Amino acid sequence: MKSFIILAFMNLCLISASGINIEITNPNQTDLKDAPVVVKLDKFKKTGQTKRNELAVYIDGKQVSSQLDDLNNDSIPDELVFLADLKAGEKKKVQLRRISDKKRIKFPAEVYASLILKEADGKHTNIREISSAKNDMYNKLHHHGVAFESALVAYRIYFDNKSTIDVYGKKQYQLELADTRWYPSDEQLAAGYGDDILLVSGWVGVGTVKGFEKDKATHINKFDSRTHRIVAAGNIRTVVESEVKGWEYEGKKTDMTVRYTLYARHRDVITEITTSGDIEILATGVQQIGGGACFQSNQLVGSWGSWYPQPDTVKYAKETAGLGLYMPKEYKGKQIMNGVNNLIVFPHKKEETTRFYFTVIAEKEEQNNIKTAEDFFKYLNNWRRGLKPIVVE
Repeated sequence: MKSFIILAFMNLCLISASGINIEITNPNQTDLKDAPVVVKLDKFKKTGQTKRNELAVYIDGKQVSSQLDDLNNDSIPDELVFLADLKAGEKKKVQLRRISDKKRIKFPAEVYASLILKEADGKHTNIREISSAKNDMYNKLHHHGVAFESALVAYRIYFDNKSTIDVYGKKQYQLELADTRWYPSDEQLAAGYGDDILLVSGWVGVGTVKGFEKDKATHINKFDSRTHRIVAAGNIRTVVESEVKGWEYEGKKTDMTVRYTLYARHRDVITEITTSGDIEILATGVQQIGGGACFQSNQLVGSWGSWYPQPDTVKYAKETAGLGLYMPKEYKGKQIMNGVNNLIVFPHKKEETTRFYFTVIAEKEEQNNIKTAEDFFKYLNNWRRGLKPIVVE
């Protein structure tokens, strides 16, 4: 009996020491560098719930940067995420281990998100979430809504009826928003910081979700409440949401949440739409820039061009950029030109999540050799081939 108890104890120790073994697979027919891997922890019962904060990721015996996120705000981490290099079709073994804080490597933050309230006394307060029942928050928030970045690019979402996504391009690959708060000083610009590169006006920007009525994209004008929130912001990814409740559209009221996820070392954003009811038609896409070139198909749209990023054309020079968006075929999208909006319109079912992707390249990036429309559209066609999520088993 004693021998049996000792053996059982040794087996438990081996399980604890070796951790939880998982296998990740690249389902794409192209090699991927820094591919996002999402481990849904409820799928792996051995992770339990009470000690998930102790989990770390090991690949080839080495600890790698990872992030635990509580996406449903129940104080229990739901997902563990990390990045991995995988060749086309490659399978790779990964270990999840429980470790002490002493053994945990402190990896640098590679992403950043900010939502800044302008107080009545002139102070600025960093917040995680804010809501309003009116279209009155645009000027009450610094940079007009939630903003988020990787070292490659930054985005912001306007907290108004347009809900437009705007773009901040970078010369050098570095995090900047904590320093510039979207508006770099002359000294920062001289030092090589980036800046806003897109005049979005009332157009679709890149990846904005809009209504579509009478053959044109429409703003979200009638609603009960609108919310911006930072769901997660760590060293590997930012997750932010733009939510509207009671949107009066297509003859009924519907709640809609659009979640945007940006990973470290990435410029492309994963966009996920969920709603409380069926919607016959929504629109997203990219805007044409300064009369420049457009790429058009039912799954992939793009634009490349040059235009002033601000109404002040004396102080600000023209910026050249490429915008791209890919919507998988399963969502039954259809490409439509609506003025300067290069759109994909699509239906949405309440029990489903519509998932699409958008990306941006600024011509001024010092480490990027994409400088023409032809190069950019070729890049988009290659990019779209590597967007299937990594399989975790």
